[in-house]
Amino acid sequence: MPLSRRRVLALGAGTGVVVASAGLLTACSGNGLRTGGTLAVGLPRLPDVLNPVHSTTEPVRWIADPVVEALYTYRDDTTIGPVLAGADPQIAPDGLSWTIRLRAGVRFHGGDPFTAEHVVDCLRRVGDPATAGDWAPWLAGRLGTIEAPDAQTVRIGLPRPFGALRAVLACLPIPHRATLGDPRALVGTGPFRLASADGGTVVLRRDPDHRGKAVPLEGIEFRAVADGSAELKAHRVAVYPRPTPDQVRRLRKGDDTYVQTASGPADLVVLPNLRRPPFDNVAVRRALAYGMDRTRVSQDVYRGDAVIGQGPLGPGNEGWDPEYTPYGRGVSPTTSPKPSPSATAGPTVEPERVTAMFGEAPVPAGVRFTLLAVVGDAAEVRDVARVLAEGWNRVGFTVTVENVDPATWAARRRTGDFDVALVDLRGSAYAVGRTGLAVLSPAVSTSADNTGYANPELDRLVEQVRGTADTARRATLTRVAGEIVARDAVVLPPVYPKSAVGRSGRVESVSTRRLGLGRLGLAELHLRG
Repeated sequence: MPLSRRRVLALGAGTGVVVASAGLLTACSGNGLRTGGTLAVGLPRLPDVLNPVHSTTEPVRWIADPVVEALYTYRDDTTIGPVLAGADPQIAPDGLSWTIRLRAGVRFHGGDPFTAEHVVDCLRRVGDPATAGDWAPWLAGRLGTIEAPDAQTVRIGLPRPFGALRAVLACLPIPHRATLGDPRALVGTGPFRLASADGGTVVLRRDPDHRGKAVPLEGIEFRAVADGSAELKAHRVAVYPRPTPDQVRRLRKGDDTYVQTASGPADLVVLPNLRRPPFDNVAVRRALAYGMDRTRVSQDVYRGDAVIGQGPLGPGNEGWDPEYTPYGRGVSPTTSPKPSPSATAGPTVEPERVTAMFGEAPVPAGVRFTLLAVVGDAAEVRDVARVLAEGWNRVGFTVTVENVDPATWAARRRTGDFDVALVDLRGSAYAVGRTGLAVLSPAVSTSADNTGYANPELDRLVEQVRGTADTARRATLTRVAGEIVARDAVVLPPVYPKSAVGRSGRVESVSTRRLGLGRLGLAELHLRG
């Protein structure tokens, strides 16, 4: 039963009261870091959901991270260390039993002790297909018995080995058990607590009773803004995550605005529908892959803030191999006779290879299809779709573009009502950290994301990827699985877009390593002045 607003604020806000101010940063001056103040963060939109067990999207994660902690977290060196857990999990030799001891002395906002029952209830919820929500692809049906032998111990029984669980637990926040059913609730053990979520803002206040080292900020305020670059330049916000490529260009030209980028585990992918001819033919799919004008997508859309795509694994994934280039290297027909080094630095359209692929396929050249561009928070997907369609049309395909929202895409994917889709996998990728599980998912025959590919060898490999707790072995298995998916042209990223954040000079830099994991580290930032 959802909690009332009164109850949520009683648990989370304590006596802290915040009055939003349009001039939160006007008192900042100078270059030195200072303690105190409220950090204003602009978002393209404020999410309807605040509870991170209900959603894995970036806006929810950015708001919830300072409030709700996880059992583990990715360190800056990308290894995983304990937060609410007291130590690494104890894993039985057969991999089917995990025992996690919790950190002592942790309390929720409002004073309730953090105990094993909170973890058990959270894991049971996200492990139940009926309530798992966005966590369903990774946890539903994967967890067996979940028990609390005592207040400080969690024991998880698994139906089959799930070594990647630790990476998922580093991404899964653990809120107060009383809030699990309320999508708008936000009560955790982090250094900030929810103060208000009304009137177009979400306000967090520092928790004076938080354990450990005090954080530098007094508050964090999230606001919906129409143009993040303009708001940063006017100093009405100090941080703006996920600026569009056009906004990035404007921010880099500003006197006191900056852009930081990092390669993350998410992909922007082209997914052919293997259940629909002619994309049930691997030669046609390879022709589609060779026909991508990857260089133009990188240069014209992302202005270089992207790595040229090849197989499903990108630079932020375990198992990525920068030397693996299955779709060749060549000069795009859109470049000049003397192309710049950046134009020839990666694989681009190779018309002769496209022709060769068509020669292997029992279909005539000039395949017609509709590219379904799934436009969510990444508005630049429209531009990527346009560039790809223009490139494919030059090499023998006939392509039209249809823009749809994520809900429409979800419905059409379930019914198989699409030819080829262009999809941003950012939200799901950050639920499983640096593993390649999200980007390989469309190729796994049992996955809800599957686009018609069935390969028992691939399924076995991905199950081994899930099963092993050895990071090096998981990376090796992932690399082999990624090469199979690339060989059969099932998941085709034109580029691997970098995660970007715009910021004012009135706040210190964010950690680029955390940015690569979809985190902003807002709780640790200092204002300047």
